[in-house]
Amino acid sequence: MKKIVVPLMKLAVAAAIVAVLIVRNSDGLLAAFRSIHPGWLTAAFLLYGVHIYANAWRWHLLLRVRGISCSHFEAFSLTMQSFFFSLVIPGGAIGGDLVRIGFLTARVPKEQKFSGAFTILMDRFTGMIGIFLVALLMLPFCVRYLDLESALTRALVWVLIAGSVAGLLAAGVVFYHHHLEKLTLYRRLCSFADRFSGGMFSRVAEAIDSYRGNRKEILICIAASMILVNVVLGVAGFFVACGVDPGWREGGISIEAVTLGNIAGLLPLTPSGVGARDFFIKTILQSAGMDGGKALATALCFTMIIIAFNLLGGLFFVFDGRRHASPRPGPVPGTSQDRE
Repeated sequence: MKKIVVPLMKLAVAAAIVAVLIVRNSDGLLAAFRSIHPGWLTAAFLLYGVHIYANAWRWHLLLRVRGISCSHFEAFSLTMQSFFFSLVIPGGAIGGDLVRIGFLTARVPKEQKFSGAFTILMDRFTGMIGIFLVALLMLPFCVRYLDLESALTRALVWVLIAGSVAGLLAAGVVFYHHHLEKLTLYRRLCSFADRFSGGMFSRVAEAIDSYRGNRKEILICIAASMILVNVVLGVAGFFVACGVDPGWREGGISIEAVTLGNIAGLLPLTPSGVGARDFFIKTILQSAGMDGGKALATALCFTMIIIAFNLLGGLFFVFDGRRHASPRPGPVPGTSQDRE
């Protein structure tokens, strides 16, 4: 019952948010949809594809760092499938990552399964660092355009700052946890976590430490997350806004609105962030001067692009003939393949 009820509740929450937004902006929304320029939407759709490929490229780099055999196309295919399952199964983005872990570990040797699964966690970490940094770096350039006299806008700005700072601090603890081992309380908490998880906490800590020699690659992943993923995604949102409102020229506000919306979409409250993302994007754009109906049309069109790409990921699942294939043999220690 839980597997049925929870997804239905999330779907109901998303539908309720969207319904309320539509009812409150019905007149302007219909007019905005009638005047949308398809060329801008096509450009936004293509840019969204660039953002997904950048996600796959970033993960592929982490796979190479761990010596796991996976082609660019396979990384892209599994990434597309994870986006699809984040839409159709419980758990949102986390559910999609769990499916990606399952498909990856079915393809790699037994001794690489944990390391391979952990690349997905590291990929998620670097992605979250990227989105938080973009949100904080863009805010000073955008805040003067926002209607800070609105209590709702002020609340959203503070949520953005608090959430981003907390996320970056958490990432710092993850990457530099070894400095905390000097604290008795931290060691006791680690010991308790190991007893509770059967030693999994220590294994995760060791896996994190194994990336300490790959700081260059981690920084590249974070930079890719900032520019090729989040900024590109924000530009896609800007193109959607231009298609809805030909006079819209606030690219920075669009990037900030999409970034803030995607941070809200990370919360597993609605399927793929639908509803929550629309509310944040619409509120920020309207606060910056866009008509309410056009702001909502922009948010909904952006969501439609996301859903369309997520559904396209289902095709990769249907035609992925390797998902049931036997794991590839790992390199034999001492051979030339191992030395490579």
